[in-house]
Amino acid sequence: MLLVMFAFLLFGVLWLGIVKIFNAQQISETLVQRLQQLFDRPVVISSLDLKFLNVVELKGFAVLDNEVQPGTPFVAAESVLISYKMLPLLENKLVIDEIVLKGPRINIVRAENGNFNVPPVHRSENTKSYKSQATGKTLDVSIEDWRIEEGVLSYKDLGRGFSHAVYGLNMHFPKLKFNELSRFRLSTIFRSRWGENISDMEIRGFGQINFADFDWSQFALRNFKTQISFFQKPLQLTLDLDNLRTPFFNLSLQAPAFDHQDLSVFYKNAPTFNVPASTLTARGVLTEGYTFLTLNELKTKTDNLNFTLSGSADFAAAPFKADAELKTDWLDLAVLSKRWPALARFGLSGKGSVSASIKREKGQISLPLVTIGAQKAKGNFWGFLAENVSGSFVAKKNFSDLYAETTQGRVQVKDSVFDKLKLNGSYRKGDVYAYISSATLNGVPLKMRLSIDDIKNKNRKIDTSIYLKNFDPMNFIGVVMDFVDIILDIPKKKNKPAPVQTGQLAWMRNFRDRLPKFMPNFSGTLYADTFSSNVLSGKRFNTEFAFTGLLPGGSELNGTLDVKLEEGIIHQMDKLAAEDQALNITFTPFIMMHRMERSGSFKVGEVLKDVAFTEMAGSVDFKNGTMIINNAFTQGPVISAAVSGWVDWVRETFELVIWTMFTPSSKKGGILAENLTDESGNPALAFKVSSSMLKPRLEMMRAKKTKTQIDTARRRGLRTEFTKSSDFLKGEFNAKK
Repeated sequence: MLLVMFAFLLFGVLWLGIVKIFNAQQISETLVQRLQQLFDRPVVISSLDLKFLNVVELKGFAVLDNEVQPGTPFVAAESVLISYKMLPLLENKLVIDEIVLKGPRINIVRAENGNFNVPPVHRSENTKSYKSQATGKTLDVSIEDWRIEEGVLSYKDLGRGFSHAVYGLNMHFPKLKFNELSRFRLSTIFRSRWGENISDMEIRGFGQINFADFDWSQFALRNFKTQISFFQKPLQLTLDLDNLRTPFFNLSLQAPAFDHQDLSVFYKNAPTFNVPASTLTARGVLTEGYTFLTLNELKTKTDNLNFTLSGSADFAAAPFKADAELKTDWLDLAVLSKRWPALARFGLSGKGSVSASIKREKGQISLPLVTIGAQKAKGNFWGFLAENVSGSFVAKKNFSDLYAETTQGRVQVKDSVFDKLKLNGSYRKGDVYAYISSATLNGVPLKMRLSIDDIKNKNRKIDTSIYLKNFDPMNFIGVVMDFVDIILDIPKKKNKPAPVQTGQLAWMRNFRDRLPKFMPNFSGTLYADTFSSNVLSGKRFNTEFAFTGLLPGGSELNGTLDVKLEEGIIHQMDKLAAEDQALNITFTPFIMMHRMERSGSFKVGEVLKDVAFTEMAGSVDFKNGTMIINNAFTQGPVISAAVSGWVDWVRETFELVIWTMFTPSSKKGGILAENLTDESGNPALAFKVSSSMLKPRLEMMRAKKTKTQIDTARRRGLRTEFTKSSDFLKGEFNAKK
């Protein structure tokens, strides 16, 4: 009995000693007192339990807000476990091994005036000691480790009605020092809503942190390495951060390959693409209460797609504003097409680059400036096959103003080939301008200027100046038809073309039926060093024209045309007359003269072969498809002529009066009928051709006034000196940016 009583007595003494030394109430009171001084906020605890001799559990723990939303908790936890060492208590020292916040909720609130509910932290060396109000004793307090388990970090902006939260927050700060770099670990889940979709992003990381005695301007985060599980493979991120008041950040991100399916949570109908594994680095700063982002530089590096982005974003604006500059390195276009199948249809190759200005205002994204460069690029753009193209393309004001320039290149439009192409052009306010300073068209040197006023209007006006080393009208018509066929095919609404005709007048009918609809008002000039066709050839070909109603069928064609050709040849009339009925009837008088030829006076036979002329010119007006000849003449060493009358190209009728005079080949002369000579006695013809082009009617006329008619036509000349062509050949015409 004595032994049992002694054991009970010893236990009682020990218990009184433990209660005296290890006072849980005192420990919790000291901790609450310290937190209130630290945060300058009310701290409440609903209950306290002594779990073990060295573990205290505080339940219903909260740090209350008394600024933005008074009475609501800034921090609230289901429970707080405090583990401390017992022996230092004998020396009035509270050494806490670890404080564990279980299920805490940290609520950060931004008021309408921009203030945050985050309390100021008052921590200094003289606040390490605390005097207990219950016992009157002073304790020195130190804390080793801090841990947060399954916490929630929420953010609410009362001004913009915006809120967000981070769930499953786990953090561990072993041997935490508030004034130097200390190790820590982090894991959490970041949940976002995108329309009807919810995505979870898991983050795990470790690094070093310096709370800088809660002087947030000295805060530092160093070498924080994180693994972010978002795509099928995790992202690897390294972050450095300074100054929580205006955070400066520097990060490096290792991203795995991803494609459009990885972005299905953001966009249901995202276009098909795939991006290879990449490295991203970024430097920037957050100011004005974390609402203004300045991105000094963001760089990405892949096997092909490398770009740099810089700019700023104002998140305080509603909706937020952004202004950025994007620039890529030279990209392999073939690789890019594989990455982005939407580009595959163009068959791209060569190299390209992009730079762009990007803005977001009033909820809309705009592109003030986009510049695209090309180096020996190749592609097929809606039937325009481009090869070996080097140059640049500039778009301004959301592609409302466009500019293009090439230093070399080859473009094929159906059967027409433009090579060695040096071009610049623009599109501004609905107006198009293009200038080809040098090129070859189907091997023929070319220079060209083109302007289109109000291209979207059905009554658009087109003006052009063209230079060709050699002009072949039939080949040129073929080039025009190639463009017409390709352009009409672009919208996939191509009307069934008129059938291609053959035989008599086929060349005229095919051309008339295929006049391009997009040139209702067409004016300009054409100059060529040489001219070649089956009928005529010559040098210094000049034409100036101004057409309206240039539409298929030709029934609405109106306007003017002036043409001049020098030092040319009229090709074999007899041969061509046998091939075309209209030419046959026109040449019949010459054939008749050949049969009536008097030896030694003149040689009409030469006329029926190749005959030279010095000048051939004509000035005509068009009225509803009918060509009215104002003046037309030919002057040469063998034959001279003047023509008047009209030609109805639509109804295929005509009425022409032709005066022709020949130069005698011998002064000996022979005897000619009176109606085959003019007043000077020189051989001459005057006749009228009329009626249908397929069944023309020939009427011979008196030739006495032939020389007078020809001289009058020559003195009258044309309405123009072709100065527009000469000015074009001398000048440089460039699109203004």
